[in-house]
Amino acid sequence: MHPVEPNLDRRQWLGLSLAAPLAASLGALAWPVQALAQAVVKVDGVEVPTATTVRGKKLVLNGAGVRRRGYYKSNIVALYLPERLTTLDAIMKLDGPRRIQMLLLRDFSQSTVSRIFLADFKQAATDVEFKTLINEVAEIGAIYNNVKRVEQGDKVNIDWQPGAGIIASLNDRQLNEKPINNELAYQIYLRMFMGPTVPEELRNRLLGLGNG
Repeated sequence: MHPVEPNLDRRQWLGLSLAAPLAASLGALAWPVQALAQAVVKVDGVEVPTATTVRGKKLVLNGAGVRRRGYYKSNIVALYLPERLTTLDAIMKLDGPRRIQMLLLRDFSQSTVSRIFLADFKQAATDVEFKTLINEVAEIGAIYNNVKRVEQGDKVNIDWQPGAGIIASLNDRQLNEKPINNELAYQIYLRMFMGPTVPEELRNRLLGLGNG
């Protein structure tokens, strides 16, 4: 035991007595709360920054998790927002920049990436939405055609920038010269990672509800 410090008054001792149980209760919460005081968190051994900047605005990590394709892990998905939110509806209605970041855990060819995107987008959209966004889907497809291959360790950002649109980048190199200015298309992107067809574990982690 530490010796009693005679210079502490009653209020200071009360504060010390409350500090330990408070720290213990915070430790039991999901990792995103703990991450607020850290520069990075580790997801499946991969370091994920707890903050980033999009168009000069600081965004905070809302959550991150592993995306699986069949039996293998394809990438770490991280969601960055101006403020932490716990429902997809609130994220959809958010007025401000957003970032979906993918940290690749394996190599993919251009054809595989394009096929995965098209299948996921079509699954997340309604038939009417998909037909409405056919031009935007073609534009996004053109972005993927600019990427011949992605490799383990690569970083892909899909940003929504109000007043501009969707901007994609690979390892911080912008892929589309002209932003795709259609927020519905980005909302479907969000559904691709947090919608009802996504595994519950990944959805909860991106919403900051999963344990680390």
